[in-house]
Amino acid sequence: MAVSIRDARRSNEDREWIKRAYREYLDDLRAGGTGAFPTLTVTGQESHDLLDSWFRDQRSTPVIVLREGEPAGFALVQQTSVPGSGPLASFRLTEFFVSRSMRRLGVGREAATLLFNRFRGQWLVPESTRHRQAVEFWRRVIRDYTRGHYREQFAGDEVQQTFTSWSQTHD
Repeated sequence: MAVSIRDARRSNEDREWIKRAYREYLDDLRAGGTGAFPTLTVTGQESHDLLDSWFRDQRSTPVIVLREGEPAGFALVQQTSVPGSGPLASFRLTEFFVSRSMRRLGVGREAATLLFNRFRGQWLVPESTRHRQAVEFWRRVIRDYTRGHYREQFAGDEVQQTFTSWSQTHD
């Protein structure tokens, strides 16, 4: 199984796929009882407004996840500044989604590894404490990726893992 990622800003087709898949993503968040995104209209936003901001923000990189060359998911990586981070870039995995039909096939794990390798630096990966499957997924993926060299903390209703991705080979 070949999993790859690419910058979704380079293709209108990728952008449109993300817009279509975003409804499934929101449905999953609601179904998971996370309390996240009960309705975008509460904030006065439409989903297309929110997604358009992903493509305008210079600090954000929307990424499409591909399996065998076909769209399977998306991610949003934001470059952040962390006090004391020194010369390393800092990133936050703001959104991460794999289509239901592609789950439990290793697509998410491989996509996460590709993201961490591509954006080398300090990472923050937050999950809602109410989304137990996501918390367990990220604990496994990050533990394996870092060989156990990460920190986990609780902040409000989030579990947050922090770690540094150094190289593609993890030496």
